Amino acid sequence: MALLLLGLLMGAVVQAVANPRIGLSAHTGTLMNGILLIAMGALWPRLALSTRAESAAFALNIAGSWLNCVALFFAGVFGTSRSTPLHGAGYAGTPLQEMLVGAGLVAGAVALLGGCALVLWGLRGRGPTTPASLSGP
Repeated sequence: MALLLLGLLMGAVVQAVANPRIGLSAHTGTLMNGILLIAMGALWPRLALSTRAESAAFALNIAGSWLNCVALFFAGVFGTSRSTPLHGAGYAGTPLQEMLVGAGLVAGAVALLGGCALVLWGLRGRGPTTPASLSGP
């Protein structure tokens, strides 16, 4: 829910960042990441993962979502373009800003891919866990 609230607040400042087009991407991306985490929370009781794998999936999904959102917002604030060439056309940040945004986007993407893969793996072969399904025929 925190990401949804942050995404809504980002929408209010889209025009105030150096590159409003990436600011809009940060706004919508943050909303989408918030919804993704809420959906994963709904699936979480169905996961068939070890405690260690479940903890890793949780940490990767949370960290990846936040990293992507922060990196996109800073891309808009800094006006970077190397990592987001379609939305960043005509803008350029300093080499340090470009590196920070690029590292944040890559780390966030890798974390989310790993977290989503673990959740998908955890959904394998486990049937419904409703009381009716547990009572038998």
